[in-house]
Amino acid sequence: MEKKSGRGQNSFKKRDVKPTIKLDLKDAIYRLSNLTFTPVKDVCPELCMYVINDRKSIKTLSLMFKRELVFDNTMFMGHESNKAVEKKLNGYGERVTMRLTPNQYKNVAALAFSLDCTVSRTTAILLEMSMNEVRFVNKFVKNYLKDELNESQLRQFKEILKYVNKYGDAQYSWASLLAHVVDEVGTPVTRIREFISDFTDLKWRD
Repeated sequence: MEKKSGRGQNSFKKRDVKPTIKLDLKDAIYRLSNLTFTPVKDVCPELCMYVINDRKSIKTLSLMFKRELVFDNTMFMGHESNKAVEKKLNGYGERVTMRLTPNQYKNVAALAFSLDCTVSRTTAILLEMSMNEVRFVNKFVKNYLKDELNESQLRQFKEILKYVNKYGDAQYSWASLLAHVVDEVGTPVTRIREFISDFTDLKWRD
């Protein structure tokens, strides 16, 4: 449901949210940002949306719901007796800045209402959940590569991933292999397609 606003285009402007998160979580997000050449303010909303659109994650969070939430035609009931989320970070942390579209903000606000905490605190919880699940980090990296690489380069990357996981000593995810590629190339390039090209030419074909 859309709300009409007399302010015209201003109603579609992104809103800044500044959650306070643990230092190691912040470091991990910044590494993901550097690895994918994506600003932190853009990385964070995408990670949050992965969690907020994931039934398994919502089911986990529902154990702390104080009020009901409708998710994908399912009503998750809230109860006052449910364990409450920590309203503030337990320990020292630092803020990160993220920008949410109106629709993203509305979804986070609905979850915050069910959890009985602020939007800022809710995004902090979502970020921690996203970075603690390899599947969400992999999804972010995989979607990034699909946007950045042409069809041939993406196919090469998939073949490299398949090969090293079949014959290598360690198992790689999309994210860990990308990090390995960046470490191996080590040259000052500005786009990920240059990393893939250099890695394929200099290393893969040795």
